[in-house]
Amino acid sequence: MRARIAAALGRAALLVAVSALALGGAGTAVGAANGTGYAGPNAVAVPYTGEKVVKPADGWRLTDCPAVVAAGAPLVTGCDAGEGFTVVSPGYDPEFGSIIVPVALTNGRSTTTIDYVLSLEPPAAPEILVKTYPFPAPSGGTLLIPISDLGVECTACAEGGGLEVTSFAPVGAATILPTETHLVIRPKASFEGPLEVTVRFGDMYGGWSQPTMITVPVSVQGEDAPLAQHVQRPLPAEGGQIELAELIHVPEGAAGDAEQHILCGGAIHGTVVCDGSGIASYRPFEKALVDQFSFHVARGGDVVTGSVTLVAEGADVGLPERIAPAEPRTVPSPAPTPEPEPEQTEEPEAGSGEPDAGSDGAGSEDESEEEQEPQEYVLLRVPTPLVPPAPPEDSGAQVGIFTPLVDLLDRVGAR
Repeated sequence: MRARIAAALGRAALLVAVSALALGGAGTAVGAANGTGYAGPNAVAVPYTGEKVVKPADGWRLTDCPAVVAAGAPLVTGCDAGEGFTVVSPGYDPEFGSIIVPVALTNGRSTTTIDYVLSLEPPAAPEILVKTYPFPAPSGGTLLIPISDLGVECTACAEGGGLEVTSFAPVGAATILPTETHLVIRPKASFEGPLEVTVRFGDMYGGWSQPTMITVPVSVQGEDAPLAQHVQRPLPAEGGQIELAELIHVPEGAAGDAEQHILCGGAIHGTVVCDGSGIASYRPFEKALVDQFSFHVARGGDVVTGSVTLVAEGADVGLPERIAPAEPRTVPSPAPTPEPEPEQTEEPEAGSGEPDAGSDGAGSEDESEEEQEPQEYVLLRVPTPLVPPAPPEDSGAQVGIFTPLVDLLDRVGAR
């Protein structure tokens, strides 16, 4: 089970000693101008939802704790003349800036005042762990990858997050877009092979994960391949069962004796266990408005993906009542256009003898249509009501989240 944000971050106390050199001579005030961008020895950045204890150097004491608490509100929550003052982060606000707190100190012989600059550290940026999706997209069809299968970890997504698609390759091989609950991939019928989709995930403060390239295999399905639906169902507060067999359609004329296997992916806020008859038993381990899990059906050499999005009763999350969206329900916002590589924009120097990219080396303008086509970017950013888990407290080795799913492929010989 992934550790929750409170357990992951806790309230770590960190002692910051002020050296005698930082104090300067008697009566000296160490200033910090207006605090903007200041990173000197008396700068104190408080970890997201954590705390620090700012302790004076040995032999020094604070002379006016009430003034320190008053000047440092709302970040300074306590003060002791000998032990220093405590700074607590209530969260994060990109517009917070900094607070300058004058702290008067004495060693019994001399006094000084230090201007401490207090600021809030942003939460760790989200991270997308999945780099390869082990289940294929149908050539000429549609694959909906639920966000629960992307392996997103997010420290600060409790009040909103968003999925962004920035690019894909090969250019023109598919249509890619995010929705509130899925990453939608529609390969062209003429394309087979690996499709590389670059995505990011953002938190509620505007922090974004590094662009992550996810490789999705694209292959041709058989004519009798099953169809797995993507649906929305009520979120059982105490757990319940979902009949996945009702969400699987086998075309008429398909071999009735073909062996069929069903396996579930993991939920974000609960556990899911699928049995051999296609019944998924869901149990929440924490309260959530929206949860989600995938299921995968292997039959006759074909593997298809479906999903179940669970929504708490009465929750207004902007999703359709029954069907998981294959198109965004909110208007996607544009994402920043990635900067082109230098070699895409720089012109060769006059007389260098280097031909333009795509030319035949003799100044010919007979370029192929593919070479003339610029890199295509899908600039879509869509918010999601799904709240990804926070990073685990222990970041040691973990079993891959798709290990049981890959085992399924091995069992049926579909990999």
